[in-house]
Amino acid sequence: MKILKILLFILLGLVALVVLLGLFAKKDYHIERSIEVEAPKDLVYEHYRYFKNGKSWSPWAHLDPNMKESFEGTDGEVGAVHKWSGNDDVGEGQQTITAMTPDRIDTEVKFIRPFESTAPRYMLFKGEGKKTQLTWAFDMHIAFPWNGFAMFTDMNAGVGGDYERGLKNLKKVCEEIAHNKYRGFEVAELEIPMKYYVGTRKTVPFAEIPVFFGAHLPLAMEAVLKGGATLAGAPSGLFWNYDEQAGTTDMAATIPIAASQKFGNALSVFNIGGQRALQIDYYGPYEKTGEAHLGMDEYMAEKGLQSIPPVVEEYITDPGKEPDTAKWLTRIIYFVEPKPQTN
Repeated sequence: MKILKILLFILLGLVALVVLLGLFAKKDYHIERSIEVEAPKDLVYEHYRYFKNGKSWSPWAHLDPNMKESFEGTDGEVGAVHKWSGNDDVGEGQQTITAMTPDRIDTEVKFIRPFESTAPRYMLFKGEGKKTQLTWAFDMHIAFPWNGFAMFTDMNAGVGGDYERGLKNLKKVCEEIAHNKYRGFEVAELEIPMKYYVGTRKTVPFAEIPVFFGAHLPLAMEAVLKGGATLAGAPSGLFWNYDEQAGTTDMAATIPIAASQKFGNALSVFNIGGQRALQIDYYGPYEKTGEAHLGMDEYMAEKGLQSIPPVVEEYITDPGKEPDTAKWLTRIIYFVEPKPQTN
C-alpha cells in the first residue's frame, strides 16, 4: 500500500510538473525549411500543387503502405481536399488548398489522430531562370497543457526533419522531370488557362509562312490597339495541321489578348487552352524549330499522349531588338490528352 501511495504521489507530481511547465512553455511553433531545385519554377509549382503527386515526394507517403486516401474537389485548385487514414506513423487527417498565387500555395492541415489540431502550411516559390528556391513552412499550435510535453523534445528538429526529407524528395522528382531531354529539349508538363488570340486563319504553303506572318501580325496588332483590348503575351502562331505531302499548314497569325471580344469580320478570335499542356522553350532561328517539334513527338509517344490542335508557337523575343538568332526564344505549346486504348 505504501508503494501505491508513493507511485500516486510521483504521478501527481509529474502531472503537476507538466501543468506548471505548460504555463510557461511555448504554444506556437514556426517550422521552416528551404532548398534550391534545378528546375523551372512553373514545373515545380505544377508538380507540387496536385495532392495526388504527393505519393512521389511526401516524407510521409511510404510510412504506411496500406494508408487509405481520398480526394475531393478539383485537385490542384483552391478548395481541393486530401484525406488520409493510416497507422500510428501517419495518423488521420485532411489538408485543404486555401489560397494560390503564382509564388505561393497555402493549405490548412487538420489532424484527427493521434490528436486533434488545425494548422496552416504554405510553400513559397521563387524562380531564377531554370532554378527554383522553395520554402516550406508550417505553423503549429499546441494547446495547454500539452505544450508542456513539447519542452521535452526539439520540435523544430523533429518536424523540420520531415520537411527537409520532403523537400529533398521533391527536388529529386522535379529535377528528373526537368533534365530528361528529347532531341536536346526539356519538356515541361503544366496546366495552361484559357487564352484568347485574335488574328487571321488560312491554309498557307510552307515557303510562304514568313510572308503570311509579316502581312497579318501587324493587322492583328492594329486591331487590338484600336479596339482597346489588353495585350496578354507575345505574337503567336497557331497550327492546326502540318501536311508534309501537300506542303501546306492550316495556321493563324495572332496576337494574344486578355479577354474575348469582336473585331469585325476580317479577324477571328480563337479560344485556346484551359487544359493539360506540354511546353518546350526553343532558342534559335524560326526555321529550325522542327527539331523541337520532333522532340515533342517523342515525348508524347513515350508518355502515351496525343496532341489536341492547335499547336501554339509564342515568339517571345522581338527580332527587331535582338539581332542574334541564337537568343530568339520560341515557346512551343502542345495541348494533350491520353491516347485511346487499342485492343
